[in-house]
Amino acid sequence: MDFSFTEEQQMLKSNVRKFLDSEIGPVVDEHEKKGPLTKKETTDFISQLMPFGYLLGFLPEDCGGSQLEAKTNGLLVEELGRVWASLAGTIFIAAGFWWLLNEAGNSDQKKRLMPLAASGDYIGCLAITEPDVGSDVSGVKTTATLKGQHYVMNGTKTWISNGTIANAAFVLATTDRSLGALGMSFFLVERDQSPFDSRELHKLGLRCFPTSELSFSDCKVPKENLLDPGTGYKRTMAFFDVSRAMLGALCSGIAQAAIDASVKYAQERMQFGKPIGSFQMIQEMIVDMVAETEASRLLAYRALDLLDKGQKCRWQSSLAKAYATEAAVRTTSKAIQIHGAMGLSDEYPVERYFRDARTLTIPDGTTQMQKLVVGRDITGIRAMTGL
Repeated sequence: MDFSFTEEQQMLKSNVRKFLDSEIGPVVDEHEKKGPLTKKETTDFISQLMPFGYLLGFLPEDCGGSQLEAKTNGLLVEELGRVWASLAGTIFIAAGFWWLLNEAGNSDQKKRLMPLAASGDYIGCLAITEPDVGSDVSGVKTTATLKGQHYVMNGTKTWISNGTIANAAFVLATTDRSLGALGMSFFLVERDQSPFDSRELHKLGLRCFPTSELSFSDCKVPKENLLDPGTGYKRTMAFFDVSRAMLGALCSGIAQAAIDASVKYAQERMQFGKPIGSFQMIQEMIVDMVAETEASRLLAYRALDLLDKGQKCRWQSSLAKAYATEAAVRTTSKAIQIHGAMGLSDEYPVERYFRDARTLTIPDGTTQMQKLVVGRDITGIRAMTGL
């Protein structure tokens, strides 16, 4: 297995890193102290990053995309995660909206909406999780009932990334409970024609990443906005295969940032007349951080490589997500320890890295749920029903 980057990918990585460090990095702290990004702030950042392949990297060229490999998209996510995890998440979810439209949208939907993708001004989100439905996606309670020319949607979605700033949402809803998972479908719910309410939710980390609760009360959705009936559950699982691998790459970026900050601090911080980097225990912590981050990166890119080859990567993606998020928590925690008291201060970025890493152990399936997915696929035995 060879996950080394091509010369073209290496050049992209270098160019993206230079841009992020010079143009994005300097404004991160200012925004993190203000809270969730506004719609305008988000679209402004997207417009700056789109030339590198962000947002539309997964789309084919005939849809205005770059048709990049999954590994190349992972590279972009990792580099942005290294500088600003909140923005990386925001853009990835926005990209996920266009990915699902391309995968499951009908010709009319694509013809109408795809031209909006190139501007970067149209923000989408995926509304799956509910107050009582997290790990068990098959238990979705939001309903969509056909009445004349519209589906009437009722329900609440929570922890929806980009929900506050989204122009539209792909909402997972049940049209026929008797069919179980086969009765679940995605609906394109456009805010201007099918208004819904949103409420911002504040989090431990990823504080600039808009995250909200969405409420649908007798929300009328045109019946033509139903996507590929009965495939909602299947498409959710397919998206998770991609998103979990990408989260592995994103967390590798966060961990790398913690390593870079720790090495710099260890070289400059003097104690007992010498840099603390000369102390054996400091070096041991840095080596452990590097080892876990390298392992995380390899797991993530293995899953992405399988996606590029069109092969199944369910447990590989789950393993990448489970390991990389937890490894990032350990790595960023060690970074705080190396920085000592300054690691607790928001004058240094390592406390943000820790909060962001800790937050990412939950979305797209907790660490424990990922382990159950891996365990099921490895042993062929379900540890619990419904998984």
